[in-house]
Amino acid sequence: MEKRHLMTALAVAAATLTAVVPASAAPAPAAAATPPALSDFVLEPTNGNLQGIVDQLDAELPKLGVQNILEQANRTDAPKGADCTSPALDTMKWPLARKFCFNAGDNATAEWMPQGITTVADAQEDQQWGTKQAILVSWYDKQDAPVKGARVSFLDPATGNYQHVLLAYPYTNTYGNPSYEALTTPQAGDGSAVHAGGIAWYGNYLYLADTRRGIRVFDMRYIFDIKSATNGDVTDSKQMGRQSGKYYSHGYRYVMPQVAGYSNPGGLATFPAEHKCNPSGPQKFSYLALDRSPTPDTLVTGEYCAKQTDPNTHGRVAEWPMDGSTGKPKLAADGKWRATAAHRLPKPRVQGAVPYVGRWYLSSTGNGDTGPGYLEAAKGIGVLVSDSTEQEVAIGVEDLSFWPGKNELWTVTEHVNKRIIYSTPRP
Repeated sequence: MEKRHLMTALAVAAATLTAVVPASAAPAPAAAATPPALSDFVLEPTNGNLQGIVDQLDAELPKLGVQNILEQANRTDAPKGADCTSPALDTMKWPLARKFCFNAGDNATAEWMPQGITTVADAQEDQQWGTKQAILVSWYDKQDAPVKGARVSFLDPATGNYQHVLLAYPYTNTYGNPSYEALTTPQAGDGSAVHAGGIAWYGNYLYLADTRRGIRVFDMRYIFDIKSATNGDVTDSKQMGRQSGKYYSHGYRYVMPQVAGYSNPGGLATFPAEHKCNPSGPQKFSYLALDRSPTPDTLVTGEYCAKQTDPNTHGRVAEWPMDGSTGKPKLAADGKWRATAAHRLPKPRVQGAVPYVGRWYLSSTGNGDTGPGYLEAAKGIGVLVSDSTEQEVAIGVEDLSFWPGKNELWTVTEHVNKRIIYSTPRP
């Protein structure tokens, strides 16, 4: 500052000191969240010839349906009834409705991590699949080699027994034969496993979240029984797909290949490191749910986001219209799948979200593998606002699914030796 201005400045500062200090000490108002742009939520069909290849596999491999899978479930040794418990429930302060355990091997494995959950109540309005009901849980493979991708557990709540089904991506090999490989990103059989953070069962189809890509679709009518195939081998856990005329499946008896996909128009999206999120642009597909309360039914997608200062980076959820007569997405006139609504989340670290009659239910974490998860409700249009007390629930809660007929919210916990499937009443 030049000398001729110094005395004037000091005089002004002295005269206004008592007014200036309190004003400068006051915290700046927090930035308000703004509704996300609906134009960020668009997916394009990227089916290619997936169904055609699956049809070729169908001509070579025997298959069976969901009811048969449940009847033949080989995990019969999971703790049941009062014996089904978990240290994950030590932090539970919200009422528990029902619970199911994994067996000792699945509870303790560090190779596979449970993530997504859906039930027959998503699949069918009458909440029945033939004479059975079912709860499905998705897992992703954390090991480096061989990467086995993702699997789904089909659990029969009447018995507590369950069966794993390996998910796969079909392709035509260099000899022109139908084959399949693990679900990876990028999809070349040699990337990292698709995270499988959320699933939703709707009609004959299983929808699976692919974090950077969008949504993958599988058909329950094409679950192939490799063990029963004349040219199948389930003794070799290192091989996958058709090799020298024989079909392998990393040792799994059942394989369900992808039949369709819906992807970001720009290809694989990129996101900040350390699980942070962008305030705009393509959505991160972290979890899925189904809402049968509006017309038409909607598939819900959402983002898991680490804590950031800007509330616009806490994550977004979107609602995508479904066609109840086909079980497929309800596409726009231009052939694209466009969300009909999108909202900001009221907090970061949301692992699952499902709405029902306009009220949203959110599961979240933030306390590692020892502290509680949280369950709360929220309302709003464009920006969701919490409207219930945050309830402490199990450690490591993940995806959410709502069972309307029982008024239950279902989730699964992920941490090693702290894994359990359970439901609670809605807040």
